Order: sequence, then C-alpha cells, then structure tokens
Amino acid sequence: MPQAFLASSLPGTDTKAAFTIEPTAEPGREKVLLTLTGSAYAIERVIHELYRVGFAEVREWSKPVPTGKVNEVMRVLTRYVIVGKGSLPPPADNLA
Repeated sequence: MPQAFLASSLPGTDTKAAFTIEPTAEPGREKVLLTLTGSAYAIERVIHELYRVGFAEVREWSKPVPTGKVNEVMRVLTRYVIVGKGSLPPPADNLA
C-alpha cells in the first residue's frame, strides 16, 4: 500500500459505522472517499483487481448500496492521507 495512505481507524466492515461515526481529526490527516458505481459484478471485479495490485483489502470497502438506478450499486472506500508541507510526491517530468 502506498505510504501516502493511512489505514482507516474505523472498525472492520460495518457500513453503518463507516457512515455515522466520524473519527477524531488528527493534524496532518485528511479523509478521502473513493466511490465505485456500477453493476455489482463489475464493482466486485474492480475491487478484487485493486486488491491484487495492493491498493486495498476487499474487506475495507463498504457493502453495496443501491443507487436507485436499475442494476446499479455503489461501494465506498475511506482512506486518510497525510497532508501538509512535504507530503506530496515529486512532480512527474513529462505529464503532457
């Protein structure tokens, strides 16, 4: 897992806790929500691919939440990043 990300301090996979309990803010940390929206099958494939490359554990994602659209759900991953001076990686030379 990249060092810029910190593990969530929220308990396991309890989706209700993830949406209702706000952890105490720590200086130098910022909350980031990563959201996947699509069919349950497609999202499951993406989550397992992200696990395969070391981005996130499968259990860290919320349970599927219906979006109101037919055959569409949403899953959320909460991460905390270090912010502040010197926390960004150096810029890439050729982004254009």
